[in-house]
Amino acid sequence: MKFLLYFPNMKEGFDTNNDELKRMFEMKSQGHCCSSIIVQLGLDLRGEENEQLVWAVRGLCNGLYSGLVCGALTGSVCMLALFDAKNIEMTKDMVEWFRSEYAPKYGSCNCEDITGDDQYKRTAICPDLIKATYLHAKQLLMDFGYISNE
Repeated sequence: MKFLLYFPNMKEGFDTNNDELKRMFEMKSQGHCCSSIIVQLGLDLRGEENEQLVWAVRGLCNGLYSGLVCGALTGSVCMLALFDAKNIEMTKDMVEWFRSEYAPKYGSCNCEDITGDDQYKRTAICPDLIKATYLHAKQLLMDFGYISNE
């Protein structure tokens, strides 16, 4: 499957027939990155399209293109805000989960620390990180009652 070139490690946690996984592959092949993929998946959950928003959040990718806070984290917070921008508990939970999941392993939540600004590491690490971050955000939406457990 040609999509595994973009997301080589994404086998666990997704059914290969899963529409969300196919959507991630499709978006990556169109030039999207971590934050824009996650925001698009959030829009898909809402049954909405907003191409300008999806392209705009690309500015969050690769740690704001400066190695700062991971784009998967900032993208997931934007995704949560699509459902309720005033629910700071979801945002806090998302950030705390991400911090506890990745900071011990990589030293921080910054893209630069996670990937070392190395394309090989980005290819090896980011697919699973994006997948896990999206799935946690989706679980929060279920836990808070914004979407049903499909």
